[in-house]
Amino acid sequence: MIHVLKDVVNPINWIKILKNPSKFIKVFNDRINYYPGLQFGYTKSKIIKKLYMSLNVFFAKKNKHFKEFFFNIENNKTEISTNFNLNGMHDINEIQFQCLKQNGILVLENALTEHEHNKITKNFNKFKDDLSNDKIDEYKHMNLKIIKGQNLRSSYTIDSDLDSESNLKKISDQITKKIYGQIIIPSLTYGHNKLTNLPDSPVPGDNTWHSDRYIPNLKLLYFPLGTPEGSPFRYSLGTHKINKEYLNFFLNKTELGNGSIETDADKKKFLKNTQEFNVQPNTLIAVLTNGFHGRTPFKTKGERCVLYLMYSQFRLSSLISYWKYNRSYKLNS
Repeated sequence: MIHVLKDVVNPINWIKILKNPSKFIKVFNDRINYYPGLQFGYTKSKIIKKLYMSLNVFFAKKNKHFKEFFFNIENNKTEISTNFNLNGMHDINEIQFQCLKQNGILVLENALTEHEHNKITKNFNKFKDDLSNDKIDEYKHMNLKIIKGQNLRSSYTIDSDLDSESNLKKISDQITKKIYGQIIIPSLTYGHNKLTNLPDSPVPGDNTWHSDRYIPNLKLLYFPLGTPEGSPFRYSLGTHKINKEYLNFFLNKTELGNGSIETDADKKKFLKNTQEFNVQPNTLIAVLTNGFHGRTPFKTKGERCVLYLMYSQFRLSSLISYWKYNRSYKLNS
């Protein structure tokens, strides 16, 4: 909120309003209604930070779906088995939801139909070819990001174009309704990593142990090609549960935006039961990313393709208006 106030009094922004008022209003609304992350209103004051966190956690607990998945620590015994074979079907059963609730992660093998799988694979192959040939103009309006170095990281994002009959949409709809209380439409990000030189140096928020947020958060990760060349996804089972010890980790962080585990003491607390997920092609991972996770660093030269489904349409206003999402709780529980 502090950064928003700074923007309001900045004279440069008033000039931008006069030039393009509709665009400025949209950007301003996006910023003020952004689902709380790890910037904490851009303040380093521990008192303000604690108030900020406490308020957001208060509203998160009011959402009965969140409370069940993220705050209920009864019987919090993580299960060894996290993998299930869908065989091209799309129904998520209660055992699989129980796995997600306890572990914070659910691995669904053979998740999509052959047609869906081939379509996404084709999109990735085209993206890689276009990057190699520097044909990137068509991606520039899709939030294209290219970070060059020994680990080439590139991605582009589109609004959800999921077919209403696709397995991916049906699975996404089931999971979001169970987690949030309503169906949330995802954005789709095609992410490509290519390591050309070793070692795969640490990148916070990527190949280090980290959390995306301190309040409930969900992502779906689809691996059309699996992880044959290394760098599998890894997760610390059960660390999505939000308790005092978990919140103190973020409260004591001094660097804004940093959700990475850096000290031996924190490793002992939060990395007790970790698992790497070397997956086959056509595997979908549902993961609660307020839990600690990351991409395992490449051990050899290789590349990695992941389609990320992210739910940014669930915003601060959604968190506050929890009663709208509680209406389906008894029906779904």
